[in-house]
Amino acid sequence: MRILILFCTLFTSALMSAQSPPVYAVKAESAQTLTYSMDLKEGIIMEDLSWAWSSQNACFVEPRVEYFRGNHVLFTTEIPAYSTMVIRVIPEDPSDNMSLYAYSGGGGALPPELYSCVSCEADFHQERPSRSRPNPDHTRSVELRAVTRPYPVTIGVAGATGVLEGKFSLEISVKRNR
Repeated sequence: MRILILFCTLFTSALMSAQSPPVYAVKAESAQTLTYSMDLKEGIIMEDLSWAWSSQNACFVEPRVEYFRGNHVLFTTEIPAYSTMVIRVIPEDPSDNMSLYAYSGGGGALPPELYSCVSCEADFHQERPSRSRPNPDHTRSVELRAVTRPYPVTIGVAGATGVLEGKFSLEISVKRNR
């Protein structure tokens, strides 16, 4: 009996630690930019981020984990076939250090239970200019593409270590490639 109680306790705590952040379904319309407002305080800290640097996902590398240790809020939508989706997060307070990641595919799986996806991109704070971001600022942006078929898309907005709240706008733009 003690073993059964111990097993149930461990199983329940394992389920709670693998809890996904809240998920909000949003629309993405072709040839439009839609904006959604949210606050990181609606999210939760995702303890296990190893899914992100798994070779089947490759969202961001483990040395950048500090940019994703705060609260996470997830959004789901769909990218139409023959389209490019540009996703931007704009913190209301430019000093709020927020990061952005998005993946297509994944079979409906949500982090931290994401074992593979078609494509994953991430953007986070950068101290210096780079070729891809000559003027880094507080906004974050990623692009996803779909060729011959539509894909489900999951978008994550995360705070850096210690960032548990902060209002932001999420912009989703879709343009047809054909």
